[in-house]
Amino acid sequence: MKLKAVFVAGGMPNVTYVDRNHLSLEKKFRTELAEGYKIVAITGPTKSGKTVLCRKVIPAADCIWVDGGQVENPDDFWTSIVRSLRIPTEESENITGSATFSWQAIIGIKSQITAGSTVKYPAPTKKEILTAMRSSELTLVVDDFHYLSPAIQQEVVRSLKSEIFDGLTVVFIAVPHRAFDTISAEPEMEGRYAHITIPPWSIDDLLSIPAKGFPKLGMTVPDQICRKMGVEALQSPLLMQRFCGRVCTHYEIIETIKPARNFDPTDAILEDIYKDVAKQFGFPTFEKLAKGPQSRSKRNPRRLKDGSGSLDIYQAILMAVGKTGPKSKLHYDEIRDNLKDLLQEVDIPQKHEVSNALGHMESIAKEKIKGEPVIEWSSDYLYITDPFLRFFMKWSNIKDFSFAE
Repeated sequence: MKLKAVFVAGGMPNVTYVDRNHLSLEKKFRTELAEGYKIVAITGPTKSGKTVLCRKVIPAADCIWVDGGQVENPDDFWTSIVRSLRIPTEESENITGSATFSWQAIIGIKSQITAGSTVKYPAPTKKEILTAMRSSELTLVVDDFHYLSPAIQQEVVRSLKSEIFDGLTVVFIAVPHRAFDTISAEPEMEGRYAHITIPPWSIDDLLSIPAKGFPKLGMTVPDQICRKMGVEALQSPLLMQRFCGRVCTHYEIIETIKPARNFDPTDAILEDIYKDVAKQFGFPTFEKLAKGPQSRSKRNPRRLKDGSGSLDIYQAILMAVGKTGPKSKLHYDEIRDNLKDLLQEVDIPQKHEVSNALGHMESIAKEKIKGEPVIEWSSDYLYITDPFLRFFMKWSNIKDFSFAE
């Protein structure tokens, strides 16, 4: 068996799929789908297994999948559905000779899309598209629903209302933040909306990944090593999958070996793996925060106490936050204490400077980074919701990066 078929970071795992049966997630999801006549919303932290759960429960042949990250306007949404529909090349007719669906309009649209034309979707055509899906018993799945703008969310929900009433099955996948305010704001959706929350992963849940995967590759790795990786994964199954894969490649195991062998990576090996993985996760988000808002004024350099150079206030604050673990929730006093340890005394920023900088970073997180805001600054507390950002801040040397405009 190939390594990439066992430890899957970013795709659909099969060998190392963990159902977390104690949470009854699959059962709850199947129950809501079986009842029908509602939007089923699946929410949870980023990369917590929402999409994997959906793909596990709903066969690919039974759904039309729309990637919210690819939708910039309403036409993109409907075009995505039309591209995925298996539409006949000729208009279907029933026994009396009259059209069972208005395929002519949809086929015309499909031909325009193929030719690269811009397509506008009037309401009747949207209904025909959705009716075709309902009649074929296809489930509409909108992944990353939170990436859609509020206006597009509202347009989509309103277009779906009547078809949901007639039996169309719809699933929205999103991070928790305020992605479903649009649904709640539609009075007619009351009673036609179910919410399934994906809880964070426990270490025991994460340990199921190496327990399932390593034996398939003929590898035995000590439980204490797997537990160390589980702690560093910060409740993220994707990070755990990546760690396990990197343990394999460190020992040049790319497919199942026979006979089985024992492997016991040292702490130094694990730290090298974490630092290498950190280069792939969290940096784009961290970079946006570290640059701060665009400004014509030059920021004062904050000299490091160890004499190794200087950072601007945004980099210094993020480095101070990283030294807390970084924790997912921390108070200003913890940031201040680490700034005192990090910077020369004359260069330590005042509280209002730290607060202003964190306020700017919060705005960047809301306005320039898609999805749930990765940080929130409120009442002297900083909240970090993105495990990849926390992982990057722990295992990367911020001083090695330049964020000049």
